[in-house]
Amino acid sequence: SRGGIINDVESENFICIRDKIMAVNDTPCPDKGFDDVIGLISSIESDKVTLELGRIEGSTVVNYYDGICISAKAGEAYGFLAEKCAIGIDYECRTGNCQTCVRWLEFPDKERDLSPDGGGGSLYERTIFNCVGRVPRGYQWLHVLDPYGGGG
Repeated sequence: SRGGIINDVESENFICIRDKIMAVNDTPCPDKGFDDVIGLISSIESDKVTLELGRIEGSTVVNYYDGICISAKAGEAYGFLAEKCAIGIDYECRTGNCQTCVRWLEFPDKERDLSPDGGGGSLYERTIFNCVGRVPRGYQWLHVLDPYGGGG
């Protein structure tokens, strides 16, 4: 497929920006555009539609406080991801010195397989700077918390 290796998405909870629709009710459509996929969905006579989704292999799901999530590659800048998700970030210096873009990041113990709802183990928090911070390797998910209500 174009743009990277796609794996099956098993989670029913999170459909992320960059996920790809691989099939609609078992009809393959990995290389179809948006209009074709909408056409497939619209033509279904049932009240139920089953989508098979794919996600970039090895990606991390970055969940934002407003419910939007994006499938991110290790090393991608948090600011770039926020922009892709239409999350407003205030910037002044773009170097991290002014701390205007600081947010809290919630993340699991890297060695454990935890669900994004935090079940099954310890969660940790730390600050990130959207202007210079980057997604680390090895996490299945990360939560960027509300700048006015999360963290602490």
